[in-house]
Amino acid sequence: MQIPLARTFAALSAINEAILYAKSPDELYQRVCDAGFSAGDFLAVSVFLVEPDGRRLCFAAGRGEDIPRLRSIKITTEAGTPEGSGVGGQAFREQRLCVSNDFLNDPRSLAWREGATKAGVGAVATLPLICNGRSVGVLYVIRREVNSLDDHMLTLFERMSANISHALENFEREAARQNGERAMRRLNRMFGALNATNEAILHAKTELELYQRVCDAAVHGGKSLATFVLLREANSHWLKPVAGTGQNLELITQARHSIDPDNAHGDGIAGHVFRTQKPIVEDDLAKRTKGTAWEEINANAGAVACVAAPLVKRGASVGVALFFVSRSWAKDEEIVALMLRMVENISFAVENFDRAEEKARADKQRSRLSGMLKALSATNEAIMRAKSRPELYELVCQAASNGGKFTSTSIALADADLLEIVAAAGPTAKTTRNVRLSIDAARPEGRGMSGTAFRSRQPCISNDYLNDNRGTAFHAIARSDGARSAPHSR
Repeated sequence: MQIPLARTFAALSAINEAILYAKSPDELYQRVCDAGFSAGDFLAVSVFLVEPDGRRLCFAAGRGEDIPRLRSIKITTEAGTPEGSGVGGQAFREQRLCVSNDFLNDPRSLAWREGATKAGVGAVATLPLICNGRSVGVLYVIRREVNSLDDHMLTLFERMSANISHALENFEREAARQNGERAMRRLNRMFGALNATNEAILHAKTELELYQRVCDAAVHGGKSLATFVLLREANSHWLKPVAGTGQNLELITQARHSIDPDNAHGDGIAGHVFRTQKPIVEDDLAKRTKGTAWEEINANAGAVACVAAPLVKRGASVGVALFFVSRSWAKDEEIVALMLRMVENISFAVENFDRAEEKARADKQRSRLSGMLKALSATNEAIMRAKSRPELYELVCQAASNGGKFTSTSIALADADLLEIVAAAGPTAKTTRNVRLSIDAARPEGRGMSGTAFRSRQPCISNDYLNDNRGTAFHAIARSDGARSAPHSR
């Protein structure tokens, strides 16, 4: 029995309407099957799509009495195999309409004949689904009656196939456009984060402030889920979080990280990055951390992908920057490249901090040396001009205190077992003049720096006066005066 041409046109019209209203390929496939089945006199209408490996066609959508059987059958795309020699595999490979008007007696149906016989299949047509020149699947149209598919209907089927393929191409173009827009938005965010990083480099006063600014930029500007910085602890194999921002940060930073490859916590991403100084991009953390110390923490924190890069100072690793991102971000090479640029800029800035600190120390040292040279010159001048010993002592103390920027400078002379302060200068000179000193080691006042220098006839220096037991008797006064170090000489 032939299908009335009017009903076939109705099926084509219904399918075209489905194409107009479908919002996605999956919705399109089901709408086409529903429309085709409702308008035509079919046993079933179904769509099979190729799997990612390109070797098998799997049921994706359908409508009709024969759907339960169609869901279970195996169809391949390979010629020369029973499952690939049917009209479905042929239509997929050759990208043309294939028809079997007597399916049960067609050699191409051998792999499915038993099930097709029970289902009462008479005729089958398969339409290739093509998107931008490549086959993506086939549309099956199944009838009960043998020889029920004539040339008029086949012409209409070909139009259906072309219309569906055109719709798929439109979906793909729209998806590419949307992906492009998303990629551009991601890039714009990361460029913003990179710019914020560069601003942080300019404005941060310390390394820790820089790290925190960069973490803030990566999360708030770059939309990283979480970002934190690990630095190696002094004289240790552990990496310690020193800055961070983002979702579930407290949970994520509970994970321990080591640089020791023999430690259970040293075989992770952070340890590898630190040792090799090579970044790692991981878009499947669950798979990578399965069975490790980080598996449960990452799962609970919702961390699915990350980018890790080394922080390097003068050729040596000092830490690791970790960006926890979505899988799509981890797979975007341009986004990853910008993250790595951020870390490179951080490493450059950290080296500049070191150079700035070294310069500051050198400048301070030069300033101190210059002051002491001025003090020495002033002392020599005092020796030349002083008209008496008391005047000499006062001028020397003033010269030393002013030139060396000392809290106080004093001269004490022996008087029996005491040391009498005969001259003093500096901000705390008034307090210093009232200090009781002795040369007797048996007395607490004699075990200090002055008594020791007097007895030993050697300079006596303390660079951490408040923690030096020799000055215990004078610590209370030193604390009130703000003294931290003390040179004494006889």
